[in-house]
Parts: sequence; C-alpha cells; structure tokens
Amino acid sequence: MSFPDSVIEQAWNRAGGMCECRKLSHSHGSDRCGNQLAYAIRGKDGPGRWEAQLKNRTGGDLLSNCEILCWNCFKRSQYEG
Repeated sequence: MSFPDSVIEQAWNRAGGMCECRKLSHSHGSDRCGNQLAYAIRGKDGPGRWEAQLKNRTGGDLLSNCEILCWNCFKRSQYEG
C-alpha cells in the first residue's frame, strides 16, 4: 500500500523534515531518531534519504498511520517485521 501524496506531504510537515522513529530496538532508544532528511531524496540515494511507512499494516493509508523514517530506520523496520 502506498500513501497518497497529500498524506505524505502532511506527514512530512508534521515530522519537520526529521525522522519520526521511536522504536526502542533502534540505537536512539525511546527518543525520536531525529535524523535530518531532505524532501527531494525520498527513496533515492544520498544524504537525507527517507521513506514513508505504515505504522500498522492494517491501519490504512491515513496520516495517523504514516511515519517518516530515515533510510536506516526504514530498513531496520523492514527486517523487524
């Protein structure tokens, strides 16, 4: 499932251009990751690379179910299931 552009833009604005990951299993602990991201680098190689991810696989493509993650957090989340 992919998010509509409008949802991604709203999530990006909410995130303030920084990774929203708060997963305890990641090296940032319970704090927000906060890596600085670049809007134009979504899914591309380079500094500031990021992706939008579902928080809950059954939650739909809503803003409340979308999180903006740096590439490192995104890839780790994919492996964690």
